[in-house]
Amino acid sequence: VLNEIEALSQKYGYRIANVFHAGDGNLHPLILYNNAVPGQLETVETLGGEILKLCVEAGGSISGEHGIGADKRCYMPQMFATADLETMQWVRQAINTRGLANPTKLFPTPKTCGEAAMAQPAKFDNIERF
Repeated sequence: VLNEIEALSQKYGYRIANVFHAGDGNLHPLILYNNAVPGQLETVETLGGEILKLCVEAGGSISGEHGIGADKRCYMPQMFATADLETMQWVRQAINTRGLANPTKLFPTPKTCGEAAMAQPAKFDNIERF
């Protein structure tokens, strides 16, 4: 995956810094661009979409510890069949009958990165956890 991200970096002409969560497989590619330059945002959004597609094709996900928000919801069909998406929406509507729970986001997680990490069992007992 990292080699292919590097190839996409070369293809689009943007540097990509890859940040990871050690040991759990989460990848957070940071595409370096200048938002003040017209057109760069749209280009890096396309590049980011290609990275997400690559991750799904490699057996990964479009999301790690965070829920799917407005920025990634358009990529959900790359991961889920239409029937799966319809079922998820049905469950959401059954629980959220008044439409008040984050109406602009899909399937948000109630935990922040740090809270999610603390909820995991310690893999290395001899390392101090904060």
